[in-house]
Amino acid sequence: MKDWTALSVRRQAAILRCSIDKPPLNLLTQTVRDELGTLFGALQRDDTVRCVIWESGERAFCAGADLTEFADRFDPDVALAHGMNAHRMIMALMELDTPVIASLRGACMGGGLELALACDYRVAGTSAKLGLPEVKRGVWPGTGGSALLARQIGPSAAKRLLYTGAVLDAGEALSLGVVDEVVEDELLDLRTQELAADIAQQPASSIRTLTQLVDHHYRDEFREHLKYELERFVLAYQLPDAHEGYSAFFEKRAPCWKQSHD
Repeated sequence: MKDWTALSVRRQAAILRCSIDKPPLNLLTQTVRDELGTLFGALQRDDTVRCVIWESGERAFCAGADLTEFADRFDPDVALAHGMNAHRMIMALMELDTPVIASLRGACMGGGLELALACDYRVAGTSAKLGLPEVKRGVWPGTGGSALLARQIGPSAAKRLLYTGAVLDAGEALSLGVVDEVVEDELLDLRTQELAADIAQQPASSIRTLTQLVDHHYRDEFREHLKYELERFVLAYQLPDAHEGYSAFFEKRAPCWKQSHD
C-alpha cells in the first residue's frame, strides 16, 4: 500500500489499523479526504484484510473540517471540487465490504462524526464528544451527515441535533444510538481489538457478503442523496449565512444571522 502523508496505516495480521495523522485535532483537509478515499478504495480490492480499526489520536478522532479552507468555497468551482472530494471519500467508505470499527476518543465533530457514522460499528471512550455543529457556521454537514444520522437514530432525533448543533457526551450518544458501546478510555483499544479479532476469525466471504446484504439498498439511496446534496453544498457557500458564520468564527464572536424579513 502507498506511503501516506496525512494518515497512519499499519497492518497486524488480518486487521488493519488506521487513523488520521494530523495532531492534535486530526482536522479534515482536502489532502486527508483524498487519502482516505484512496485508502478505502484500495481496501475494497484487498480481501486479505478482514477488519479495520479506525483509531483516534490522543485528543481527537477527528474534530471536523479545517476551517482555514472554508473561505475558498466562496468560489463555486472550489466548493464543487471540495464537495466532490468529500463525497468520493465517504462513498468509498460506505461501499467498503470489509467491516470498519470506529474507536472514538476525544473530539468527533462535524466531518469526523460523519465518517464515524459511515463505519459499521462505533465504540466510544468516555472522553468522546460528538456533534454536527455546522449550523452554527451558517452551513450544514456536507458529507452525507444528515442522511447518515437519520439512518442511525431516526429523523426526529437527527433533526434536533442538526438544527441545534448540539454536542453529546459519550453517555448521551449511547442513549440516542449514535454510538454502539461506551468503555473507559483506557479500555478502548482492548475492546476494539477484541471485536476486530472476533470478526477477523470468521470466513471472509461470509463477512463481506453480510455487509453487502445489510447495506446494499442503503448504498443506492445514499449515492442519490449525495447527488442532491452536492448541488445544495455549492449553493450554501454562496449565501450570506456562510460568510457570516466564517467571519464570526475567526473573529471569535456570536454570528448575526440576517433574517428573511429584514
